[in-house]
Amino acid sequence: MQIAATDRARFQALEAAVEGEVGLALSVLGAGQQVEELGPLRGGVAWSTIKVPLALAVEARGADGRDRELVDAALTVSDNEAALALWERLGPPEEAAAAVQDVLASAGDTETRVEPRILRAGYTPFGQTEWSLRAQVQLMAALPELPGSEPVRACMRQVVPEQRWGLGALREDVELKGGWGPDPDGRHLVRQMGIVGSRLAVALAALPTDGTYESGAAVLDRLAEWLGESLRP
Repeated sequence: MQIAATDRARFQALEAAVEGEVGLALSVLGAGQQVEELGPLRGGVAWSTIKVPLALAVEARGADGRDRELVDAALTVSDNEAALALWERLGPPEEAAAAVQDVLASAGDTETRVEPRILRAGYTPFGQTEWSLRAQVQLMAALPELPGSEPVRACMRQVVPEQRWGLGALREDVELKGGWGPDPDGRHLVRQMGIVGSRLAVALAALPTDGTYESGAAVLDRLAEWLGESLRP
């Protein structure tokens, strides 16, 4: 898709006013679509956004009632224990990572490597996966066509209100999943991906200067506001 020059100029003005780094990627829905990127921040640690392909991997293997309960908790309230239980149901770490990576590959992402190792004590291995905004948009754009996606998308439409910052402010039916967490120095990356309406896949991220989750979420609200203005006829 093409971003109008006036919208690019508004984004640059927003970027200059924000205290921190920002990034945004978007495309129309459908596998293999062109991805547009704005801002210097192009990716980072996945945090809880990786729970979406994790849930899809479980669905692809044939989800039972307990699996669906865990998927609901992992996606609607971002429950880490539920996500870890889903990961363990996929097998040993290397096997689980391969299953999630297969989901990404089915959406056209052959570059992301799902992390099977515990890199930082207290954090899930898969959550420390390095994931670009471009690759996230590839997954979101292809999501409606992926096997087992409907239960996952339904959960993404039911994310709890306190986690519906950013894209969630645009309209009630936005499908989204956010992720956030600190680097070893305590500075938070806040990111989100989703589907807006019937045609747009989006991924956005912020690394605020003050390093707080609250500031990062507020920046994503401003990026979503820019997007909403850009989508108006």
